[in-house]
Amino acid sequence: MSKKKNKENNYQDYLRINDLLNLQNPISEKNGMIAHEEMLFIITHQVYELWFKQILYELDSILTIFQNDYIVEKEIGVINSRILRIIEIQKILLDQITVLETMTPLDFLEFRDLLVPASGFQSTQFRLLEIKMGLQSTDRIYFKKQSYKKDLNYSQKEILSKAEKKPSLFDGVNNWLNRMPFLDLEG
Repeated sequence: MSKKKNKENNYQDYLRINDLLNLQNPISEKNGMIAHEEMLFIITHQVYELWFKQILYELDSILTIFQNDYIVEKEIGVINSRILRIIEIQKILLDQITVLETMTPLDFLEFRDLLVPASGFQSTQFRLLEIKMGLQSTDRIYFKKQSYKKDLNYSQKEILSKAEKKPSLFDGVNNWLNRMPFLDLEG
């Protein structure tokens, strides 16, 4: 690692705080009305997407380890620590719901119609998580007899279709367990 310091690399620049703080653009303001709660709604969902990104990052590293024919014990520890991290992030995701619940249904209705047809079901990262964890397309429940990909754009559909063709965490664990010598149930 280089000991050379980048004098321009400070907290604000490194985390791109200015960019991050300018990503909230309430639709209600563009339509001449201000729905105060829309900012909370946007930030909460953007934070969800950031956490999804981190979970996918951890999950991808785990899936890479499971691609090996032989997994050394140290790597099992790495997998375990990353799974524990994912669990902690999921706890945060659940806790965020309580913040969102401070918005009343009437508050939400002030801007909900402006979001149509947008829906949390369109989160590509959430769908990617489902796939990478092992949810098969054949096990999905079709809403109004429609594919979960119905409202996604072409590139989002491509991302999900490619992921469906790759081994999932379920597959990785299952394959690893099948290679374990202590699982000889007939002997």
